[in-house]
Amino acid sequence: MTYDIEDEQESVVSEIAPDTPLPKDLIEHLESRKQHRKDVINTTEKLTRFFVGWSLNSTGFFIAKYLLITGGGVNLWLAISLSFSICSVGSLAGLTGLRVNYNSDGLEVDNMQNVLKTAGGLVFAGITTWLAVKDHQYFENLTKETVTQISQDIQTIEKQNPQSDPWVSIAVALALFIGSIAIIFKGRG
Repeated sequence: MTYDIEDEQESVVSEIAPDTPLPKDLIEHLESRKQHRKDVINTTEKLTRFFVGWSLNSTGFFIAKYLLITGGGVNLWLAISLSFSICSVGSLAGLTGLRVNYNSDGLEVDNMQNVLKTAGGLVFAGITTWLAVKDHQYFENLTKETVTQISQDIQTIEKQNPQSDPWVSIAVALALFIGSIAIIFKGRG
């Protein structure tokens, strides 16, 4: 069975009716929802960037501290390079959108704000690394001064009371050991 459709009838069928305009309040509502969605996406992106940067910087800081505590000056350059590398990962990721072209009009750079964010991130990574090293050096110097002072005090006591020669050193060492164990286990409770 065949259907005979005339040309006039075909043209009428193929016409598209114009869209019905949306009500003004619906358009305003859709625009406000679109703006709200953009705001949520921007806020989420900023929070994510902050927490990723913070976690990378704190990881770099604590790795440097760990290497410096366990190895001291031997691990100094390893701690500096690892800390700076880890801290700068987030800022170097911002260079992915940078585009530099040279054409007949001259040098054309797009996404220059990424370069500034990266430079700021590298400065912050350097500051974090410097703080980790300075913090370790401060506590190392403090420890050396404390050991020197305790040693001088023990020698003074031993000179005044020669009969207590080994016992003062043993008592001080035992007191330091018990104090450090108490601090360690008190922190866990």
